[in-house]
Amino acid sequence: MKKLRWRLFLHFAAQFISVAVLMVIVILITLFTVIIFVAKDESKHNYYGTLLENITMETGNSIVNLTMNEGWDEGLDDEGVWVQIVDHNGKVIEEGNVPDSLPKQYSSHDLLKMKQTEQLNGYRLELYLETFYQDNYLFVLGYEDQANLVLNHIVQNYNVDGAITKGNIPLVEEKLKEIDGTLFIFNHHDEIKQQLGNNIDINKSEVLDVLVRDTAPDIYDRKVITHYDPDSDVFWALYTPNKEKQDIKLDTYLNVIIAFAITGVIVLLITVVISVWNGFRYGNPLFIFSNWLSRMGNEHYAEVLTERERKQIYRKNGKLKWRYRLYKEVFDAFYEMANRLDKSQKERARLEKTREEWMVGISHDLRTPLTTMEGYGRLLASGEYVWTEDELMDIGKTIHEKSDYMVNLIEDFNLSFKLKNDTGQIVYENMEINFLMQNILRKFHRDMTLRNYSILYRPTKDGHYLPINKRLFERMVDNLIYNSIQHNPNGTEIYVSVNYEGGIVEIIIQDNGLGIDEETRKHLFDRYYRGTNTDERIEGTGLGMSIALQIAKLHDGDIYVKSKENEGTRVILRFQSKLGGPKN
Repeated sequence: MKKLRWRLFLHFAAQFISVAVLMVIVILITLFTVIIFVAKDESKHNYYGTLLENITMETGNSIVNLTMNEGWDEGLDDEGVWVQIVDHNGKVIEEGNVPDSLPKQYSSHDLLKMKQTEQLNGYRLELYLETFYQDNYLFVLGYEDQANLVLNHIVQNYNVDGAITKGNIPLVEEKLKEIDGTLFIFNHHDEIKQQLGNNIDINKSEVLDVLVRDTAPDIYDRKVITHYDPDSDVFWALYTPNKEKQDIKLDTYLNVIIAFAITGVIVLLITVVISVWNGFRYGNPLFIFSNWLSRMGNEHYAEVLTERERKQIYRKNGKLKWRYRLYKEVFDAFYEMANRLDKSQKERARLEKTREEWMVGISHDLRTPLTTMEGYGRLLASGEYVWTEDELMDIGKTIHEKSDYMVNLIEDFNLSFKLKNDTGQIVYENMEINFLMQNILRKFHRDMTLRNYSILYRPTKDGHYLPINKRLFERMVDNLIYNSIQHNPNGTEIYVSVNYEGGIVEIIIQDNGLGIDEETRKHLFDRYYRGTNTDERIEGTGLGMSIALQIAKLHDGDIYVKSKENEGTRVILRFQSKLGGPKN
């Protein structure tokens, strides 16, 4: 599940990052589109000003000193403009398409005059002061303006004390006619001193138009070229038609609003699509999980997925479809849980059946000694018979044997329960295996009732120690030897040996008796299982082998049984050995 946690983390992180990147891309595209519209609209209002601003952005990567990218001046000739870049000392550090007549160094007076007149050597100027860098830089863009050339020519050749004489009026009118212009000469009272050229009315102009023309000259029907003559204190203004005239409209702002509205709709649609996609992607698996849990609640453990769900989740080659791979561990866990629950259900049913069989068997096992004891008790209590001393001794011996059997029966039940629930309270001590086995087998050799069975023992050569609980270990060996005695006829030979090889101690109990059929061998260690060929004379709980295996497991060992019918049985106990003396 740790892998699933990381996959979910990376999946959702990648998903949200992808959505964020997509949103940023949409917003950037919108902003880029808006910038293009605004720049395009701005160029309509002031073409040369916008052109100069674009040139100022063709700078290098330095953030200290201004450097221009290579090729920044390409296309200036096509635009009919020249550009100079002046540093804080007035020195021209970069220039493009510049006429030879222009200076390479400017004084403060020169720059102030250029700012006031917006002219230089007959060229109209656009100025931009860059203050981003450590030092300030002035961008100067110049272009030829026919109206400006005409005005300079008129002032230089026909100006007499701030006016045009009558003799020069026809010549001036001819020049103005060439450019379809109108010349106004204002005195210091802002009164029209003289007007030549086309008859136009300028009284309708607003006062702020003088400032607006500096920032957006291309929104007016006519351009204005001005000249101030300080000697005569007059102001010359030449009006010419503006062929690039554009009206101020709200289209740009409307386009911006529309662009952001479209962006909002796109973002909303993307959000809706992602939400629907996530709903199907994560909703379907949850729906499948809920169906599975419902089936588990109804104990339908064998059906993890319906046929329809299986086709929905898996490809024909058995692999998960891409959209369900995120939950691979979940589906695997479901199958594992379903298998466990199914096995548990089958085991529960098997145990229930075994319990019923055990109840029948235990009832039979208890009924036999109880019937015998009850019969003898009735006979003794009736007073109808006179019993001899030998008969009474036989009756007492029989009752004693049946009582011992019932006590052993109950002890088996108690031991089986304790081994299953109280293993933490068992105490072990290191014991030498040969010495222990000899002590266990001694009671079999002394038991006169077993004189019809031959029990032989062969110890290992070296002393090997095991951590052992003596009482439980002896009970385990007793059970295995008694099995060979109880389930085989008189004359059966039983061989007990201890072997050591590769750090493993083996205790082998082998007989040449009747052997065990395959079905019984498969269920030999099942609790309460008593075999298929159990003779009625043989009494037992069906717990002997199960208890022996439990004890072996408690000693970190195991039991293996090899047997064939009529060929005897070989039982092998295997434990890890510790060579040397006892260690407390």
